[in-house]
Amino acid sequence: MQQPIFVFRPAFKALIVAVAVAAAAIPARATVVDLNAPTTAWTPIQYSNNNPDPSNDQQTGSPEGDIVGNAAHPSVYTMFGDGGTPSLTDGTLGFRIRLGADTNPSGFKTALFVGIDANSDGKLDLFLGVNNSGSADTVGIWNPGTGANVSPSTTSMVANPLSSYAPTASNYSWSLVTTTIDPSVGTATDLDGGGQTDYFLGFAIPFTDVVAQLAAAGITFDQNSTLTYVIATATQANSLNQDLNGVAGSVNSSLTWSQLGVLSNPMTAGGLAAVPEINPALCVGLFLVAVGLQRRLSRRTTPKRQAVPVVRS
Repeated sequence: MQQPIFVFRPAFKALIVAVAVAAAAIPARATVVDLNAPTTAWTPIQYSNNNPDPSNDQQTGSPEGDIVGNAAHPSVYTMFGDGGTPSLTDGTLGFRIRLGADTNPSGFKTALFVGIDANSDGKLDLFLGVNNSGSADTVGIWNPGTGANVSPSTTSMVANPLSSYAPTASNYSWSLVTTTIDPSVGTATDLDGGGQTDYFLGFAIPFTDVVAQLAAAGITFDQNSTLTYVIATATQANSLNQDLNGVAGSVNSSLTWSQLGVLSNPMTAGGLAAVPEINPALCVGLFLVAVGLQRRLSRRTTPKRQAVPVVRS
């Protein structure tokens, strides 16, 4: 007997295609943050005007504090390690920033901060970063100051960190830009044209500490929450006074972060664009539901075979 041909109706075809596309678009997440991983394993932090940071616009003259990048080579990246658990509030949040040089003596000797707007109100709620400008090198979390914190001229930081971590190989990296760490770099190892090879500053923060500090500020947050970043170098841990990523100069501007174009595109801490995340298990469930409904409708709408009367002569 000929087997019935299973044909999907157009509406179900559309549903199944959409589910399949959504499932395929879900990126794999790292279990841990590897600060030595090539840039292909990192997520570039994007800006609406696709504006990487201009070279040689640092305010203190030191190329080590000059964030550099161009259309082909992003100036900043992020990576999230989910710890391999179902929890949305553990794991590690990491960053990689390209800087213009390693000046004498060797090693990163200034400060860099990633400001977080965690509730989309235009105000920076927390700072993550590295402060090597003092007597002790520190990876840490800092509170914003008492100002409005909505523009360079209204933003400050509390110098003493909320949480601090001694730099180790697992949470801190200062690496020469090479084709090993950035396979796409080619010969573009000196973006500011200063005659010295660029460096990557990498650091990682326990995500549970970020969540806890935001909670202390009244903000509920997890790895799927939407945020935006402001990234800058500084000469010390109380202001962003050296180089703002995404604009030339402007460290004393009264324009808001958004008006300056230094506020990143919305994304999640997990590195995804700010769209609802689709659970892979949900995709499978929707697919099975679509198949089941298709079968039921097919049985209901398939006309029954009519008996053919036999005419006797």
